[in-house]
Amino acid sequence: MALTRRQFIAAGGAAGVLLSTPLAAGPIATGVELVSGIRAIALGNNQRLQVNDHGRQALWQRSGNTLNLTSSASYDTRIVAAALDGDNVVLLDRGQRQLRWFRPDGSLARLVELNNLLEPADFVLSGEHAIVADVHGHRLVSLNLYTGIQHRLESDHPLNGPASLAKTGDRISLLTLGDRRLHHFSLAGHSLGSEVSSLNMPSVIAAVNDQLLVMDRCQKQLCWADRSTPLLTLPQTSAQQLAHLSWQPGSNLLISV
Repeated sequence: MALTRRQFIAAGGAAGVLLSTPLAAGPIATGVELVSGIRAIALGNNQRLQVNDHGRQALWQRSGNTLNLTSSASYDTRIVAAALDGDNVVLLDRGQRQLRWFRPDGSLARLVELNNLLEPADFVLSGEHAIVADVHGHRLVSLNLYTGIQHRLESDHPLNGPASLAKTGDRISLLTLGDRRLHHFSLAGHSLGSEVSSLNMPSVIAAVNDQLLVMDRCQKQLCWADRSTPLLTLPQTSAQQLAHLSWQPGSNLLISV
């Protein structure tokens, strides 16, 4: 189920998808799902989160069941990211500025307020910390989930609109929208430097088998971070727009359009 650079990504016959990768050797490691009208977030372990209604409804799909985690969500609820933490799922609510943990039965296990952040846009879990990108606060914060202590992670360049995070085996990467820059940090939070993306309008990043995959919203394509040759491209004439990208081991690559 591992997706590597030397394996061919197949789009499962989805209409209008052009695969421009010339590599055809080796077995197909995973499928690609184009998911229309929702934000699909891969959680791993054959689980995913389906986010509808502009982030106000989050459906946790696991073990053949679907749990509605936001059945009485308020109007300002906006779920934008999720991750598994053991058996629980963690949701980031951008509108209410909260991290919420839910048990497998759908009950709320824990809630962490992020009131000091202006607009949390994405997060990753790393050990006992949650790393949270604050897009309008122009900062990346490491939150100790046991002590509640927060500290800012500093890069070699100012963080101009930090919006999307991805964790690989040995680092955490951040995409800042204002300057199309990819910032890299060690798992301990130390800066490993940054570089400007070669893509026209990078909007989302995802870690795929410890490689960084970048979505270019303007060009409707996916590229590895260190290459400008597209791995997957939608026709420019297509009405579909790439909206989100998500992958976890054992899942398909989920592309929301």
